[in-house]
Amino acid sequence: MKYIEPVKSVVLFLLVMLSVVLTFLIWTYTPDYKYIEKTELEEILIKPQKDMEDVIRPYKAIFRSDEEFKGTVSNAAMKDIMKVFKGWNVLDLVPVNNNLSANYVNQIIGTNNRMTIFFTGEIPFSAFNTIFQFTDKELPETTFNRMIIDWSNYNSKDLMIYYISGNNQSLFRSHVSVPNMNQFIQEVIEPAKKYGTFKEIERESQTSLYVDNNKTESVKFTYYIEEISPELFKNVLFTDPNIVRRNIESASSEKYTDGMSLMTLDTNLKSLNYVYPAAESGIRIEPSKLLKDSFEFINEHGGFTADFRYASTSTNKNQMDYQLYLQGLPVYSNHVITRMTTIWGDSRIFHYKRPYFSLDMDIEAEKEIKELPSGVNIAERLKNANNIALADIDEIVLGYYLTQNQELNIFTFEPCWFVIRNGSWIKLTPEVLGGVKNGLE
Repeated sequence: MKYIEPVKSVVLFLLVMLSVVLTFLIWTYTPDYKYIEKTELEEILIKPQKDMEDVIRPYKAIFRSDEEFKGTVSNAAMKDIMKVFKGWNVLDLVPVNNNLSANYVNQIIGTNNRMTIFFTGEIPFSAFNTIFQFTDKELPETTFNRMIIDWSNYNSKDLMIYYISGNNQSLFRSHVSVPNMNQFIQEVIEPAKKYGTFKEIERESQTSLYVDNNKTESVKFTYYIEEISPELFKNVLFTDPNIVRRNIESASSEKYTDGMSLMTLDTNLKSLNYVYPAAESGIRIEPSKLLKDSFEFINEHGGFTADFRYASTSTNKNQMDYQLYLQGLPVYSNHVITRMTTIWGDSRIFHYKRPYFSLDMDIEAEKEIKELPSGVNIAERLKNANNIALADIDEIVLGYYLTQNQELNIFTFEPCWFVIRNGSWIKLTPEVLGGVKNGLE
């Protein structure tokens, strides 16, 4: 018993010392970070990414020389034109008119030694930052949909460019220094001499239409299609794909949701519709930022799964649209969706609607040459049509009408004439124009 107290003291001392040692070790412990590996999120790319100039491309170019118009809608020509623009130095950018008359626009386009390139949608100047070299660091927050290049003084290596906005009725002008003027003449101006003749369709108190004066040959294509797995889009669009629930609503409808956002599939239209309600915003976004945000959002996941081109903007809705093209011509359909739409919200995407198919390969044996009437012929027939007034339309375009065979999983692209009116397309059938078919279908 006499040893109990000394033993207690020794044990207590040892416990105190052990506590001190453990506390010291905890305070001075440094973990070996070299064994901790950082886990990176896997980047999902549905298709290869694209550059802005792949998405912003003109659909038509006309050239005025020797008192006549030449023109083309060739995909190769549009690529060459945009390639030649690369690196041009824009020395100034001056507003000229913010209340353009239609007659003034027609006069500018109709002056000799000028070419006009047409864009479907209104282009913010900042979107050309990767193409032109602007001297002005602060570009105006405005847009244009026609660019007119005056090459009268090309010997001085100086060109004049006019930018016209159809929506804003505004005109800007700039002087441009061209590093390689010979390239511009040889690759843009000289080839235009071999283009077909275009005719100006004048309309009272309106801008003119410019259409091909010759019959057109185009190829009817048939493609196998590849459905893009909705799982890829689920992994891209939802913050945590693991908690997303899938519901098959019907034979043609599926829904994916995580409780905050919703993705709906229409298997008939081959369309995907995503919405994140919490991001809805009524704050208007400037066109330059809207285009940048929309393009980057789609491009980050490789969402330009075919030749999609910027088509239109609705700044009131913060909406951007991209149209499917094939062989340089727009594709329209009542059977499947051929347009991508983004609506930007509060610092992120609010609404995203798009097709979830891509073109696999064309069936060579199904190719067929189609001859269509000239654009001039179409314009003349529109003058006499009862249900479409020539004065009411924005453009006459050659394009493809898309139909599908669901059983064989193939698409057929039929070349046709269309009119564009208030952002919507109308297929020009004999019934629409009246009279005999005359090669329209």
